[in-house]
Amino acid sequence: MKTTLDKFGRVVIPKEIRDNLGLKPGAALGIETGDRGVILKPSREKSPVQLKEGLLIFTGKAEGSIIDAVRIHREDRIKKSAVRRK
Repeated sequence: MKTTLDKFGRVVIPKEIRDNLGLKPGAALGIETGDRGVILKPSREKSPVQLKEGLLIFTGKAEGSIIDAVRIHREDRIKKSAVRRK
C-alpha cells in the first residue's frame, strides 16, 4: 500500500489500515524514526483493566456509587426480560 505526503507534511492513512487499527478522526499517534523510516503507532491510554496473576483487575478510578450502578443495571435487565416475554 502507498500514500503520499502533501505540501503541509500530512499523510493520509488508508481506510483499510485505519479500520484494522480502530483509528478514528482525532486519534493520537506516536511518531518515531527508525533505521528504515518513520514509524506511526496509535497512542492508546493504558487500559484500567489489567491481567495480574491470571485475574483481571480494575486499576482505574471508580466513579459514582456501585450500589446505584448495580440497581440500574438490574432494572434494565428486568425491563429487557419483560419485553422478551410478551
